[in-house]
Amino acid sequence: MSNKLRLEDRAVHDWYRFVLSLPPHLVRNYLQRFGVDARQRVLDPFCGTGTTLVECKKLGIPSIGIEPNPMACFASQVKLDWKIDPDGLLSHAREVAEKTFARLVDEGIEDKGRTPLFDIPQDTAIQLRTLSAETWQLLLKDSISPLPLHKTLVLLETLNEHRDKQFSRYERLALAKALVFGISNLHFGPEVGVHPAKANAPVMATWLNGVQIMANDLRELQGNTHTEAMAYLADARYPLNIAEPGSVDAVITSPPYPNEKDYTWTTRLESVLLGFIRTKQDLRWLKQNWLMCSHRAGCGIMAA
Repeated sequence: MSNKLRLEDRAVHDWYRFVLSLPPHLVRNYLQRFGVDARQRVLDPFCGTGTTLVECKKLGIPSIGIEPNPMACFASQVKLDWKIDPDGLLSHAREVAEKTFARLVDEGIEDKGRTPLFDIPQDTAIQLRTLSAETWQLLLKDSISPLPLHKTLVLLETLNEHRDKQFSRYERLALAKALVFGISNLHFGPEVGVHPAKANAPVMATWLNGVQIMANDLRELQGNTHTEAMAYLADARYPLNIAEPGSVDAVITSPPYPNEKDYTWTTRLESVLLGFIRTKQDLRWLKQNWLMCSHRAGCGIMAA
């Protein structure tokens, strides 16, 4: 069965997902095969970016998930909330984009395509925003080029200055997806790698396209907002901290692969730029509390 996301399944699932995420049609197949319906409750103890939970919610089946990766859990939580006004979201994002465009144009930078208004030499008077040396050390080398990073940081600053509590999470999640699949130099094959660095990349258009997709999906799905669907930032070893005894009827999950994979790399760039990981100490703490799986020793705590 194909691991690819089918066109008919893209709604919500495609807001942000791991490259090797469990495919929605596989979850649907399991639910149908085992006769799980709205009278029952599903648990995904390794819920990642919420594929099982989103698919259950689409089908009206209550579900809960556990995920220790703060970026992935954030994505799941956003993808499970379909109650906001899609037109309001899109209007606010466009307003933020216009303000960001204006700031960049004042700096002589055009973001509608890949070309600045003029060439920016290495010794330019424009002071491109960047990351601290400590923060750069958290990333794969050349994960993102200087000019796309500058434009992303200007967008983040504008989002923070004009933050709307209703829409902020959706706008940030759309930026996470834009970073990985459009703005950065990253590629997945299936491990995380880096393409040859690109000098420039459209930031605002890529981000707004993601917000537009969210708004379109929300218009279609707002009739189904009452089904229980929750993702918790928690430890899968202690599910009773989340779900009371006897409250779960089925478990559908994709557990850690038996290859000692460091899952922190899968979401590293967006985790750092959105503030989920700020220091090496943050990263070390995450790794010390994550499960890993080895074909030699089974599952255990990920080494820092």
